[in-house]
Amino acid sequence: MRFITQKGVFSMALPYNLDVTLARAKVDLAKIRVEEIAKYKKVSWEVEKGFLSLPSLNEIYHITHPAGDVSTANGEPVDPRFQVLILHYLTGPGAALRGQWISFKELPGGLIYQQPFYGRAVLPLIRTFGSQPANLLRAGEGLGGRPVDQGDAAVELNPFPCLPVRLVIWAGDEEFPPGGTILFDASAPEMLATEDFAVLAEYLVKRLKNLAGR
Repeated sequence: MRFITQKGVFSMALPYNLDVTLARAKVDLAKIRVEEIAKYKKVSWEVEKGFLSLPSLNEIYHITHPAGDVSTANGEPVDPRFQVLILHYLTGPGAALRGQWISFKELPGGLIYQQPFYGRAVLPLIRTFGSQPANLLRAGEGLGGRPVDQGDAAVELNPFPCLPVRLVIWAGDEEFPPGGTILFDASAPEMLATEDFAVLAEYLVKRLKNLAGR
């Protein structure tokens, strides 16, 4: 079995060129036998309908094969950035979860991009939930997440079946300000490029913020 890896130099700039990246991801998807994708990425292949069915957070996404068009189960359009992530997940290498958690700076090249990552993903997480950690649990539940015993509040989300993400908040006190972190399973570098995890973390935090604001 051969999966196509996400090759290329890690880019410091976000967002990447969506049109080019999305088109390339669709080409990569078409090169892989759909039965292999379904088997190793824990998605369903709907033969008669011609699409893969991918559970993600609180949604089901349909991805046509070989065209690579992505939509929700209700036929609604999907954020192009998340379309890219879906296709990269489906075409990336398979990997077994390790049950150990690493931060963004431990991903390949992540240390260099740590400061922008903190500003775009971690800081908005802290600002939204640092004063009310319980709201993180409620928002996470709305995305199909589960609470985990870490920090003052933490939620584990599954944006993809084989790729969990943990978001953790420390409330702080009179001496220390609130803090937070975003963690990935140690198998993460085998499945996606570091830039994808930067985009994914920012996307998840925005989804949580939207739910918390309702």
